Amino acid sequence: MSPRQYVMNKREASVARTRQRIVEATLELHGRKGIFGTSWQDIAAAADVSIGTVYKHFPSLDELVPACGELLMERIFPPSPEDLPAILGDALDPRERLRRVVRELFSFFERGGKYLESDPRERELESMRDFEDQLRSMVSLFVGEALRTMEPSEADLAVVSALADLPSFQAMAIRGVPLEDAVAVAVGGSMGWLQKAADEDDVKQGRKS
Repeated sequence: MSPRQYVMNKREASVARTRQRIVEATLELHGRKGIFGTSWQDIAAAADVSIGTVYKHFPSLDELVPACGELLMERIFPPSPEDLPAILGDALDPRERLRRVVRELFSFFERGGKYLESDPRERELESMRDFEDQLRSMVSLFVGEALRTMEPSEADLAVVSALADLPSFQAMAIRGVPLEDAVAVAVGGSMGWLQKAADEDDVKQGRKS
């Protein structure tokens, strides 16, 4: 390796380390103070760099928030569609399949904790709206696969997805409901709703008196 190449590689490594330090400091601050409660001065002090260095790497929240999101996902391991076969295993019963899916989702929400919380102002950021859209899509996909043999309507799938989504988990978590109990509540409520929908459909079709 030439001396020039060595210097360039060393400089690039230093820039990458500085960027990583900024992202790590920002993620920690956002978890404590929220996105809009964190100033560039806070970030610079926590990362031990100048404010100008922060702006050089991240000119605005549009660049900074997604970088923090990537780091967060690396730390809390979100489930992916490729994980579904392992999550569902050999379960054939829709209730058991849904239980496994909801437990996986709620475990992910629990790992994310305060970092997955957002306020109305933060939803003004495109990156936050995109993240929430992706999260809702993931929940709907997982729930749909769990209940595939039941062929739920779009309306019923929406109800069950709502019960398996982050706000439902958070509502129970802040009231101290243990994870397994939260899973049982979401699954029980979902299956009760699906049974009600099936009974109403039977009545409409004249299959029940």
